Amino acid sequence: MTKIFVPGKLFLAGEYAITQPGNLALIVAVETGLTITIETASDRSIITSNVITTPLVFDIDRLSHDYHDEWRFVRAAIQIMHDYVYLNDLLADFNNVHITISSDLNSATEKLGLGSSAAVTVAVVKAITQHFHLKLDLLTQFKLAALAHLHVQQNGSLGDVAAITFGGAIAYTSPDLSSLNVNNHQWLNPTFVDKSWPLLSITPLPWPTDWQLVLGATHESADTAKAVANNTLDSHFLKTSQTIVQQVIVNLIQQNYHEFAKGLHDNQDLLTSTLPNSYITPKLSYLLSTLNQTAGKISGAGFGDNGFAVINSPSTINDQWLAAGIDVHMMNIAPQNRG
Repeated sequence: MTKIFVPGKLFLAGEYAITQPGNLALIVAVETGLTITIETASDRSIITSNVITTPLVFDIDRLSHDYHDEWRFVRAAIQIMHDYVYLNDLLADFNNVHITISSDLNSATEKLGLGSSAAVTVAVVKAITQHFHLKLDLLTQFKLAALAHLHVQQNGSLGDVAAITFGGAIAYTSPDLSSLNVNNHQWLNPTFVDKSWPLLSITPLPWPTDWQLVLGATHESADTAKAVANNTLDSHFLKTSQTIVQQVIVNLIQQNYHEFAKGLHDNQDLLTSTLPNSYITPKLSYLLSTLNQTAGKISGAGFGDNGFAVINSPSTINDQWLAAGIDVHMMNIAPQNRG
């Protein structure tokens, strides 16, 4: 039996701009995540999860191509791993498996917005890689998980997949996948894995040991795809975001907390001035009002979900958020994945 853990993620800077190829974001992996165990089965494959009631039962060589049910991300990840293994003759036989998934990212009553769909996709790729001793490097694992996730979701920057695959904090530049010439959004093609993905960049970054990341969860669902579809991002927004995020990353590396905080606030101001008023819900508006000189902003799509703060000294933010009905979660940055 093989047992692994994969983290969740939080976008700290560069949201919306990152959905356009070549743009930059700062993303961290956090130690709230999911655990997956995998063992070889003698007959059918069975996958169970603490957040999905009905198990997924199938033969690994006859997997259904239904990518609309609750198991869609798992199914896509298994399919692309199966096809990649046989395309590259990595195994004599791709056996059926029993997989158990235990997630702390979502529950029936709580949405934390930490990238549960990306995490489970990465977890399946990583578990199969380790269990069958496939010796795939991190970039290959990222591409496999990214294509599976993209096939199901049909959009996205893939930054969440990158952060969860690589761990720690990363500077991420979104790829231009137009050269892959995908027909009808059929991304589940293992031949794309070993091709060049122009503009893609994933750079691990240090995280200061005395900077504490604090998540403020509103438990209001946000749909990034719909939010992006309804907003036009002009060249001024993209250029300004790029400049701001580059400086945020420099200040993170230099551990310049004051300038790091200023950069996050500048990024928030840019997003606020570009997006519709509904981007900032009442709870997120209150969260932003508590930051003052504290580093932090809205994380991800807005329209609900999360905000965060990074604190390096005693703070009353936790109490303020709780009093406003915003749940507080102290987040530890996940270790960098060395492969």
